[in-house]
Amino acid sequence: MAQAFWSPYRRMSVAVENLINKSAAEKDAKMMADATAKINATPTTLPAAPAAGAEGEAAKPVATPPFDIAKFAGIFAAIGMALGMIGTALASLAEGIFALEWWQLLLSFMGILMIVSGPSMVLAWLKLRRRNIAPLLNANGWAVNAAAKISIPFGETLTDVARYPKLRLKDPYAKSGMPAWLKVLITLLVLAAAGAVWYFQLYQYIF
Repeated sequence: MAQAFWSPYRRMSVAVENLINKSAAEKDAKMMADATAKINATPTTLPAAPAAGAEGEAAKPVATPPFDIAKFAGIFAAIGMALGMIGTALASLAEGIFALEWWQLLLSFMGILMIVSGPSMVLAWLKLRRRNIAPLLNANGWAVNAAAKISIPFGETLTDVARYPKLRLKDPYAKSGMPAWLKVLITLLVLAAAGAVWYFQLYQYIF
C-alpha cells in the first residue's frame, strides 16, 4: 500500500522529467537544423551594383522602418498583467492558508494527499483482494479446485525475506597480521615522539 500511496507522485515526476527532456530535445534539434541550414546556404546570385541616378549619383539606401514602441509596450503590458494575476492568485492562496488554524491546515494537507493518492490506493487494494494462489498450486500438481485467496498478512508471510542468524565466528583462513591494538599503539608512540621532537626543538641536533 505504501508503493500505491507514492505511485501518483512518481508518475508526476516521470511526466515532468519527460516533458523537460522532450523540450530540450526539440530545442537542440531546432538549433542544429538552423545551424545546418545556415552552413549549407550559399548565395545563388551576386549582389547587384547600386543603380545610378539621373545625374550619375548612386541611389540612396533604403531607410529602415522606425522602431514601433507601441507594439512592444503592448507586449510588456500583457506580460505585466499576466505576472500580476499570478502574483495575486499566489497571495490569495497564501493568505487563505495562513488564515487557517493548525488543525485545519493539517486536515487540508491530509485531504489533498487523499485526493491524490486515494484512487491509487483503492485500486491497489482491489488488486490485492483478487490475488489467488490456486492456479500456481494447480500448476505444481496440487489439484486445488477452490479459490485460494491471499490476504494481506498471508501475502506478507509469503514475501518475507529470510534472515540469517547473527553469528560471530572466527575465520580460520583469515590472514595473520599485526593486531589492531598494536597498530594503534605504534601510531600513538610515533605521534608522541614527533611531538616531543617538535616541542623540545630536538630537530636542531638531529639535522
